[in-house]
Amino acid sequence: MSTTSPGTQRVTAFAEWIDANPDDVADKVFRACVSAVPSFATNGREIELAFRAVCSSFLPFVSEAVTTGEIPQGTALPVAADDLARRLPAAGIKLVDLVLSYDVAGNELLDAFSRELRGNPSRPAGSDRADMLSVVAGRLFRFRQAALARAMTVYHQEQQLLQHSGVPDLLATVREVLSGELGDAEAERRLDYRLNNRHVAFVVWGPKATETTLREVAARLRFQMRAQRDLVVLSDEHALHGWFNVPENAPGVDLLRARLSVPAGIRIGLGTPRHGSSGFRITHREALETQSLADRAMPQSIRLDTSAGAGHIVSICDVVALAFASRDVELARHFVRSQLGSLVEPRHAVLRETLRVWFEELGSPTRAARRLNVHVNTLIKRLNRASDIVARPVNAGDFAFRLAFELCGITHASDTDEPVADSL
Repeated sequence: MSTTSPGTQRVTAFAEWIDANPDDVADKVFRACVSAVPSFATNGREIELAFRAVCSSFLPFVSEAVTTGEIPQGTALPVAADDLARRLPAAGIKLVDLVLSYDVAGNELLDAFSRELRGNPSRPAGSDRADMLSVVAGRLFRFRQAALARAMTVYHQEQQLLQHSGVPDLLATVREVLSGELGDAEAERRLDYRLNNRHVAFVVWGPKATETTLREVAARLRFQMRAQRDLVVLSDEHALHGWFNVPENAPGVDLLRARLSVPAGIRIGLGTPRHGSSGFRITHREALETQSLADRAMPQSIRLDTSAGAGHIVSICDVVALAFASRDVELARHFVRSQLGSLVEPRHAVLRETLRVWFEELGSPTRAARRLNVHVNTLIKRLNRASDIVARPVNAGDFAFRLAFELCGITHASDTDEPVADSL
């Protein structure tokens, strides 16, 4: 990818800054990384020195990429970075640490350069400085993503070689655990994962996703959930299954949706936190059920009240009603139609979205209107219109109506997948 003038001239100061202070810049990056990812400094002196060498070796690559804007496909790593990525699995350093080190390094480079601009009167100021930082940030991000993709590929190759050299087949072992054929002690020894702990199972998938992208998302998910250990298996070329050992104070789904950015086309299905080997199996079943229903019953659409990425993280709680209804879809369909009537039709998409938000806000018109970015009177008119359609008052505490509303996504998916806006 090429980004040419006028940006090229505006970013020469970045290369000049790196070329004039390579040791200082590398030290800043190194200190920031080991502060955020201590494993690079706590797994022996050799790993620490190798990581310090990586921080230096990347600078010429970064300087050229930011100056020219050329980020070729299949970006090669510096020799030192390639070598370190191959050594990490044997050193016991997790993939999430590798991912975070690239994130921290990129952020520190941008922050340090920004500080340099502010403290140097000869550098551009005002809007020129903002323009320069914008160009640098964009090119630095693209380079970081390309380099990280290559580093993750190297890491996976080495990890697979390590597993095949002395560890029984991972997927086969997991299947034995799920079927109850393998005792906890032996399973923990083989998997390097604690079963006598608190688990959350997950599935990360996407119809066109690469293994590298799936694993990167899983690594970021692990970081956000503050997991102590993880167990990840590649189910097929477009899906990862896994588990995290998570603390009691691990963030819930709402916080994950706010904090975790998920690439377009990727979805995450989550089970609920559960303890022990039986919990290991149950939360996995929940995650699988979430995946099986999410694409069919909860299409990825941009809701009026959320960011585009928020709907990419789905928990079993989001689909639990659908999970039970899917056992007898015909009966559920009749129930939905009896409760909602023509409200299931495409022309009432706006009303359904209004009801969804209103339900989530426990029947508060003020909070629901704020989330939908409409006047409260508009929201009340929509609720009245919905009441007219179903021929009875709409009540947030009406269990049958609420259940029918939740089931609508699976029982009438073909009726609602091409919405037409209401007049309100």
